[in-house]
Amino acid sequence: MSIKNLKDFYTGLLFMLCGGGFMWGALRYDLGTAARMGAGYFPLILGGILSLLGVVVFLRSLVIGAPDSAIGRIAIVPMVMMFGAIAAFAVLLRGAGLVVSILAIILISSLASRESRLKETLISAVVLCTASVLLFVYALNLQIPVWPFFIRR
Repeated sequence: MSIKNLKDFYTGLLFMLCGGGFMWGALRYDLGTAARMGAGYFPLILGGILSLLGVVVFLRSLVIGAPDSAIGRIAIVPMVMMFGAIAAFAVLLRGAGLVVSILAIILISSLASRESRLKETLISAVVLCTASVLLFVYALNLQIPVWPFFIRR
């Protein structure tokens, strides 16, 4: 069998790898049952769905061809910006609070695209900060610091 669509081939492999990793990681936690789910149940199911999707995409790459299935260059700068935004959120959440962390993740990740505009990014940041505070702090009553430690009461 030959590979007819290189993009789908590698996408399927990546999905299977990530899904398998989540499934393997979920096995370290209590799975429970469908009626009484443990901490590992949901990640195991999601990893299984992602792996199954990967198998479908992988098999499709062996059957269906595409006119432009060549692999282009890897976009290093956008990838670094996205991982950096996630890392900044994780580092800032405890000390700087939810609002600053969300502002950081949105502003840093917007640098990954040349098409992003400052006005749209700021509007998105304000809307997402407001929605996150309302949802996580007030509706779900999670104990997440909202503001930086020097502003908190």
